[in-house]
Amino acid sequence: MKIKDIHTVFPLAWICKSSTFLDYVQKIDPIGNKEFLIADFASGEHDRVPSFFVSYLSQLIDIEQKNVESIFVYCTDIHALRLDSLMGKLEESGILDRVRVVHTKLELMDEHASLRPAMTVFFEENPDTLIWLDEFLIGENRFPPECFAIGILNNDIVGYMMEYYNQQSSAILGLKKVFKLLEKDGLLIVTMPCSLYTVDNIAILQEIGFQFKEGIDVDLETLEVVSFQADKDYHTFSRLNHYTCLFFTK
Repeated sequence: MKIKDIHTVFPLAWICKSSTFLDYVQKIDPIGNKEFLIADFASGEHDRVPSFFVSYLSQLIDIEQKNVESIFVYCTDIHALRLDSLMGKLEESGILDRVRVVHTKLELMDEHASLRPAMTVFFEENPDTLIWLDEFLIGENRFPPECFAIGILNNDIVGYMMEYYNQQSSAILGLKKVFKLLEKDGLLIVTMPCSLYTVDNIAILQEIGFQFKEGIDVDLETLEVVSFQADKDYHTFSRLNHYTCLFFTK
């Protein structure tokens, strides 16, 4: 796939224009068979995040193949049928050896999280693909703290949570669990904030404990990329024909 096509099919690819992201991925180092774990929180049935990281990231940044192969992506969602649909897409793409689908609520991730049955069958048929976090999930039915290097909240998830959760406190609890599951100094990436629901993503996440590092805004017509800081008016995020993403560390 051509570079320009990658950005069209996988808008998340614009994160590679962020100095914060580029600096962070230099930490990928599979010494001692250590995996680099990424969480696509509230993924739904969409396969763009795992497909990008597993299959296309290496076409956009300078990264050794052994480091690419250490990347594993865990997709979580509350809707089992959406996860089963996602599982089918991942199977068709041939990347189930590096991507997992996990049924859980954001606010309960450290208490109850279960691999989908088809995922368990896949492991039974391909036991050599199991890594430590898979074994932990199978044995404990929950995520341990500080297990992910990168977390993704894709396509205005924060705004959606603040708008549709029955109680705002539940939305905040869900985001606190995201914080809990990231490693110390882990990276949180928030894409397309305010594209549907205009809320102050930066203030909300800073209140939880995240540290804002950088935002980037891409003009999809001119392809100009502008980096910005926390004082930028959030009402200007994710305008028509723009792609905006925010970067935080724990």
